[in-house]
Amino acid sequence: MYNYIFEGNVKQNPKDFLLFVKRLMPRWVNCIPDSECIAIFEILKKLRSKKRKKLNLIETGCGASTIAMIVHCCIYGGKVFSWDINQSRGSFLRALFSESIGLHFGKDINKIWTFIGYNSIDKDIGIPVLNEMKKKADFGFFDSLHTTDHVKKELNAFLKTSAKKFIVAFDDAYYNKRHTNEGYINMMRLKLNLKKMIKPKNNVSKEIWEEAFILLKKRFKKVKKIKTSFEKNSKKDLFFDYFSTDREFTLKIDMEEEKKRSKTFAVFEVN
Repeated sequence: MYNYIFEGNVKQNPKDFLLFVKRLMPRWVNCIPDSECIAIFEILKKLRSKKRKKLNLIETGCGASTIAMIVHCCIYGGKVFSWDINQSRGSFLRALFSESIGLHFGKDINKIWTFIGYNSIDKDIGIPVLNEMKKKADFGFFDSLHTTDHVKKELNAFLKTSAKKFIVAFDDAYYNKRHTNEGYINMMRLKLNLKKMIKPKNNVSKEIWEEAFILLKKRFKKVKKIKTSFEKNSKKDLFFDYFSTDREFTLKIDMEEEKKRSKTFAVFEVN
């Protein structure tokens, strides 16, 4: 179903190939902008050039971001580990990746990508299992519950498995909900023909990127916020126009903020 032919050299034109595969994906697994997917690939390439080794990449919440990681590993080697509580998403992506990325690179995706359909912070099957596997994480991308409490738990779990030098990135980095993702819940309530939820108490925090930066600064001396191509390219990203109808709905229920589009993606480098 997804074994379309990309007319070009995938190794010479990896970014074009990334977008080729990404635009085959339906909306429910195509959750980040094209410009963010490209920015992740660029970050990984720079990180590898500094480390000169095969990278261990992790993410919480999988989808379009996984494409960037898998294509990177198909070209340069390395492993990808994804946590997502939606196991159907993992099964769908495995089929899509096998028929598209695996086909063009001649790779067995299952040897590159490990999907764990469970809670990312679980001590027995979450991020901590990397320690049992004797693997150090070089890169982490966090795109799951989008509350600062949960993101900080994921980040803390990552730090217990991380290499000495690493990069972490966050989607929807301007979100400032402490313990309850009101926007997502209200989206589901509207689908059930219910009114918006009553605003929970004590649910406002600093934005995700700020909370992450504070946590990292407490643990490490050298923490730098990285400027990426996303800030510039997001302004003309076709993704936002293509899914404009869907975005009108998410903007209406305050699930997203158009004026903060350029702040969606935040990246930190730790040495």
